[in-house]
Amino acid sequence: MTPNYYATHYRTGEDILAGDRITWGARRATVVFVLGSPDVPAEWADPVTWLGKADAEGFMLDVEGIGLVFEEHSNEDIELIRRRTT
Repeated sequence: MTPNYYATHYRTGEDILAGDRITWGARRATVVFVLGSPDVPAEWADPVTWLGKADAEGFMLDVEGIGLVFEEHSNEDIELIRRRTT
């Protein structure tokens, strides 16, 4: 059976959370925020302004060697390395 990929879930079914360390293809990255969560910065809180749709889903990554990248959907190239520790 082919796994389902969700906008804000890893292929394991776990939620993608701000602070998670992940791999994004061959690069390491950190999840900055997930749309719909309380940690979304004010300047990104209105997805209509910057994505053109109110029902947008996705998450912002800080990718090593690249910078900020917004992903609307998770896929097989995104894997959880470890959760944020507080």
